[in-house]
Amino acid sequence: MAVGLIKLSKKQRNIVYKIFYALNVMQMLFSAGILSSSAYVCLAISPKIMSEKAEINFVFVVYGIFSTNALINWLVGIKICQKCLNQANKKSTRSILLLWYCAGTNTVITLIIIAHLSKKANRHIVKSMKNSIQAGMKNYLTDTEAKELIDKIQYEMQCCGYDTYKDWYDVEWLNDKVINVSSSRIEELRYDKRRLMLPVLPWSCCKLDYPLPCLHDPVQQYEYTSVWAETPQTVQDSLNTDGCVTKLRTPLGFVVESLAAVIGAITLLHVIIILISRILYTSCRNAIMLYDVEGVAPGWIFGRGDCGYARGKTLTEIMGLTNEVLAQRAVEEKRKERARMKSAKSTPSKSVKAVN
Repeated sequence: MAVGLIKLSKKQRNIVYKIFYALNVMQMLFSAGILSSSAYVCLAISPKIMSEKAEINFVFVVYGIFSTNALINWLVGIKICQKCLNQANKKSTRSILLLWYCAGTNTVITLIIIAHLSKKANRHIVKSMKNSIQAGMKNYLTDTEAKELIDKIQYEMQCCGYDTYKDWYDVEWLNDKVINVSSSRIEELRYDKRRLMLPVLPWSCCKLDYPLPCLHDPVQQYEYTSVWAETPQTVQDSLNTDGCVTKLRTPLGFVVESLAAVIGAITLLHVIIILISRILYTSCRNAIMLYDVEGVAPGWIFGRGDCGYARGKTLTEIMGLTNEVLAQRAVEEKRKERARMKSAKSTPSKSVKAVN
């Protein structure tokens, strides 16, 4: 008994071939999308993370490697489309098709595993982002590299702190080398008499499009002292109040979720491609075995003759043909083949005669 038996005419086989071809192109586009997204994370997002760069790069480099394998696999699939349509009678076509199934399935399974692991890694990376930004804030005035990176993140992404701009107020990032801790103004602004914590923010927390002076430092901007006390909303309006962790994790989380969705689509299309290619290949092969490449022939997903399976109806029984009709077709096919060979031999001699 054949599974998924469908009888196809030559025109229908050509339609199935075009569908097979189009699905391979779609898989190539999906794979290219994964590759470009991986490159985006490694080149655009990873450099902004103060720690866990190696983990992020590892995850997305692996994505890139296997998406490249997938891209090559379905590029080969386009060639296999043609072999299924035009060379289904060759044993090599069956072997290559089976090998292609195994290679594609292995790549898809690996991508599914990576997608699952990347979701777990993303949660760990988000926690690490907060810790790394917090560490950079503490060392803002003592570590030049940390200062440059914090300013770059806050300026380019228009954010401030790790969760909110007030995180700077709770971090002891200022010291007695840059501030006169004994001054009355500092004593007035301090939140904690035991620790040097002040409502002071770096310049990179300022909004780019704010039309008035950015009120980020009450210590130096003493001429605006009254604003902090009388209209604190004005101070807040001049600052970026969103935390940087949210701004950093949003594109990374979007990429991870998008890749998971794309891999789900790739998996579904891979199953469809296997089913369609089997029907196309077996129909084209059976048409040759029936000595009627221009006519109708059955195709199936699994049936008689596959993997040593010898049960179920024969081709002649499925098509309602007798052995005598098949034998007549075989004789007619041999006659046509001899005619073609004779025509091929006579063509060069005619060409030579014409030249003479």
